[in-house]
Amino acid sequence: MSTASRLGPYRIMRLINQGGQGSVYLGYDSRLQRRVAIKVYTLPGQRAARKQCLREAQLVAAIHSPKVVQVYDVIDSPEHLALVMEYVPGCDLEEFLSSVRPSLGSILAICADIAGALAVIRQQRIVHGDLKASNILIADTGRVKLTDFGIARVAGEGVDTAGSRTAVSPEQLLGRPMDIRSDLFVLGCLLYRMLTGVQPFCRGGELDTRLLLEQQPVPLQELISPEMMPPDELVGLVDQLLQKDPSARPANTHAVRRVLRKVSREIPLAASHSLLDEARPCFRREYAEDVPPQLPRDLLRDGRSRLDAAAEHHPGALLRRWLSASRARSAVAAVAVAVALLIVLRGAATPIYVELPVLRVHGDIRLPGEVSAAWLVEQTLDAVSESMGPLQTSGPGAPAGATVYAPDAAPHQRQVDEHLRIGLSCTAALCVFEVSRERRGVAEHRQAILFPDRSLAAWRQLIRSATAALYR
Repeated sequence: MSTASRLGPYRIMRLINQGGQGSVYLGYDSRLQRRVAIKVYTLPGQRAARKQCLREAQLVAAIHSPKVVQVYDVIDSPEHLALVMEYVPGCDLEEFLSSVRPSLGSILAICADIAGALAVIRQQRIVHGDLKASNILIADTGRVKLTDFGIARVAGEGVDTAGSRTAVSPEQLLGRPMDIRSDLFVLGCLLYRMLTGVQPFCRGGELDTRLLLEQQPVPLQELISPEMMPPDELVGLVDQLLQKDPSARPANTHAVRRVLRKVSREIPLAASHSLLDEARPCFRREYAEDVPPQLPRDLLRDGRSRLDAAAEHHPGALLRRWLSASRARSAVAAVAVAVALLIVLRGAATPIYVELPVLRVHGDIRLPGEVSAAWLVEQTLDAVSESMGPLQTSGPGAPAGATVYAPDAAPHQRQVDEHLRIGLSCTAALCVFEVSRERRGVAEHRQAILFPDRSLAAWRQLIRSATAALYR
C-alpha cells in the first residue's frame, strides 16, 4: 500500500470507498496518532453553492455525539472539500443487510441509535437528507453511528433530489422544504426493509416514484410469516412513519424512541444484544499497514550515520580522523563560546505559533466565570513560558498584538518550528481539555479532565499541569 500521499497534516493510507458523492480514504493523523476517515467532495461551480457546502460542513463539525461520526477538520480548495472524520472500524448497514437477515433485537438496536442520532442533529436544525443504509455505520463496539451529511440542509430550506433514490421522502422528491419528519420517513423505509427484506417503494431495484407519491407499500402482514410477525406497536410505527403527508407522521423522535424501547423490553434480554454477533462477520478487514510504524523518538531526533568498517580504509578516512582530532583540540574553546552565546541569548524569545483554539460546549453548562478561548490560551502560554522562557507568539490563536498569519498559511510562511493547539470540549457532566505540541514534525499531546462545578483556581491548576507535562 502506498503511503506517499498527504493532505495537510494527514497521511493518506488507502481508499476505503468510492461513490457518487465522493471518495473516502483512510488517513492517519501523526500529531494525535489516530486513524481518520477523509471524504473528498467535488465542490459545485456556483460560488453561492460552494459557500453553502462550506456552511453545512461547519454545521456538521459542531455536532458532538457518540451516535454521530465526529468531524475533526474541514479542508477546502477552490474545487474540492475534504471532511476529516472519526474512523469507525466495522461495516455499514448496506453491507450488513446484503449478507444478513437481522433479528428483531438487532433491528430495534439499529433503529434506536439512528433515532437518537436524528434527535441530536435536530438540535442543530440539520436535516440529514440521505439516510440510506450505506450512511449508517455499525461499529465494532456493536453501536450504530450516522455519517455522511453530504447533502444535509438547514431545516426549513428546500432540498434537491441529489440524495439516494432509495432514501428519499415524498416532499424531498418534489423539492419541497424538509424537516425531521423527512428523515423519519426514510427511517420508516429502513425499518420496513429490515423487517421484510425488500424496499417499500422500489420495483426491480429502482424507485417507483408513483408508488412513493400516491400508493401505499405492500402491508407487512403479507410479507412476514405469522410466527415472525413483530409486535403490533412496531407495525403501527412503520405505518405512521410511511405516511405521505408529513403532518401525519411523528413530529419528532420522542414517540419513535418510546415505541422502540417498549418493544425492546418485551423481547428476551439475550436477544436484545444480538447486533454485534450478527454483524461481526461483515466487518471490513483491518490491516497492520493502516497505522504507520512509530520509530523511536530519540533515533529520529539524535540518530547519526556511522561509517562501517570498510569505509575506515577509504583515503578520505584519514582526513576525517584528522579533522576529528582538530575538533577535539578546540572543544574547550567551543564550550567557552557556547556558554557566552547562551548568556547572550538567554533573554531571546522562543517563536511559537498558536492555532485558533477549539471550544465546544454542548448543552446548558455553566463554566467558571472567566473561562473562554482567550483565557485558555493565556493559561496555556503561561505554563509554556515557565518551561521555555520568553515566548514570541504568532498565529490566529495568539494574544492580541501578536503576529497573525492566515490559518492556512504554509509552514514556510510561518517560519516557526513550535506549534501549539488548544481545545476544550464540554458535556453536561465534564469537560476535556487537550493541548497538543508539534515541533519539527513530531507531535505530542496531553489531556485533563475538568468538572464544570470546580473553581477557577482548580481549572487553572489542571490546565497548567497538563501543559507543563507536555513541555517538561
